[in-house]
Amino acid sequence: MKIRLLLVVCFIAVTGFCFAQNVVTQDSVQSMGNNLEKAKKPVIPSGRTILADMKANNPVMYSQYQSGKKMQRNGIVWTGIGGGIVIIGAICSVIPDTEGTTTMGSYVFEGGMDNSGLRMAGNVMMVTGAVCLSVSIPVMIVGGKRKKHTFQDFKNQYYLSQPSSYFQMNIYPNRVGIAYVF
Repeated sequence: MKIRLLLVVCFIAVTGFCFAQNVVTQDSVQSMGNNLEKAKKPVIPSGRTILADMKANNPVMYSQYQSGKKMQRNGIVWTGIGGGIVIIGAICSVIPDTEGTTTMGSYVFEGGMDNSGLRMAGNVMMVTGAVCLSVSIPVMIVGGKRKKHTFQDFKNQYYLSQPSSYFQMNIYPNRVGIAYVF
């Protein structure tokens, strides 16, 4: 007897909880004539559609997104340039001096070649490339994060207004059902 009473109280509590959630989220049940039917969850469109909506509905967020995109692109380009400068500088800095005679094609040079200026230029190029890398990598990361967060904020603001998980009570002519939607 106590178990039945406990089950009835639990059923009434869960039913009240489901109805309370349905009052808050009116989208979960729609009236269609005499029948009640479950509404479909909103479909999140593709990224290009979201960007077009962002451009039309919120130009401030769109300019933030474009700013992050430019920062990320510039960071990627300057990371490649800095890496290339470091590699070329490393190659130039390891070129040895030659002693004696040097043959280049049909020409013979006496006394060797002094490559100390080329090695110095290689060291300067490596330092320049390292500075370029140390600046461009953070710019690339910050731009990517700005772009991602702006896109996600717009998507959450305009497309995900429905709670992520909730209880729902489905009522049909011959039956009643409780569902946990997630």
